[in-house]
Amino acid sequence: MSESYSQPVGDAKRQQLSRFILITCISLISFFPINILLPSFPALAVKFDTSTAEVALSISLFTLVFAISQLIAGPFSDKFGRKEVLLGCIVVSTLGSIGCVLATDYPTFLLFRAVQAIGCGFFVLGHALVEDLFEEQDRARIRIYYMTLSGSFVALSPLLGSWLQTTFDWQGSFYGFAVMALGMFIHACLILPSKTASPERAPVSIIATLKSIAGNRDFIRYWWIAALVFACYFALISVTPLIFMDHMTTITLLIPMLISALAVTLVRPAAISAAMLLFSSSAGTAASAGNSIMFFTAAISSAALAQAGANLLMTIAISFIVFSIWGMVTNARVGR
Repeated sequence: MSESYSQPVGDAKRQQLSRFILITCISLISFFPINILLPSFPALAVKFDTSTAEVALSISLFTLVFAISQLIAGPFSDKFGRKEVLLGCIVVSTLGSIGCVLATDYPTFLLFRAVQAIGCGFFVLGHALVEDLFEEQDRARIRIYYMTLSGSFVALSPLLGSWLQTTFDWQGSFYGFAVMALGMFIHACLILPSKTASPERAPVSIIATLKSIAGNRDFIRYWWIAALVFACYFALISVTPLIFMDHMTTITLLIPMLISALAVTLVRPAAISAAMLLFSSSAGTAASAGNSIMFFTAAISSAALAQAGANLLMTIAISFIVFSIWGMVTNARVGR
């Protein structure tokens, strides 16, 4: 465990539980900008006088901006401290969420979605905090636990999103994000030490670390496996409204979604843990680089699917097969 977080505060089990809750909250809040918003696509299209396909494409825009923002958040957390960067990002993302609620036209809505995405760079700190807060032998287990909870939340998110849409209209998911972000802000203030209260780490050049990461083939391969698995799942949920427009039933959609969620829950934690172990001393930068691979892949895949038109279902099926074979080939090459 990192020395920065080695000092016990109160009961050890309570402290571990408190840390796990923070990690889990970072994972769960990541569903609000995308998953929880899905039932509100038709309402957004009506509100801003645009098409459902255009609203679906905005998910890709959000993901691309987010992928860039996490490239900044991770390295900054190595340099300035996890707590400082986490709290700052929460503030920015909350302001973006509130701005979306107050938007009166679609370009303004997209602008504040971009602001929200910039702040949401703190999502990447979940992986870095696992490296900081837990022993090496516990990290894969912790990731499996909180990603399993995330998988359960995925299953429940359409119901929650529908309830928020019914109760608060399309603004509901943004209200939910802001409330959860406020709770996480308070929780992080209480359990994470500031940079000035932690022992100084040896200064490491961010550029040098990125070069080292880019040159490590196993690191790239582990994250590429995680990216391929996540891209299948993300691309599927991002085009869900378009699938229903093609009259696909809930049952036939639920089966591939459950398979994708199961793959994400089982494969991604193991691949990410193995990758992060290679650069645990620069966990923020490593997590940023890896997550960028994953989310750029997901964003490009979902954007391509959104343009598939009448061939959408066949394109999804072929993509699942190709990505699965690609992942198995990549796994076979790890360690060579």
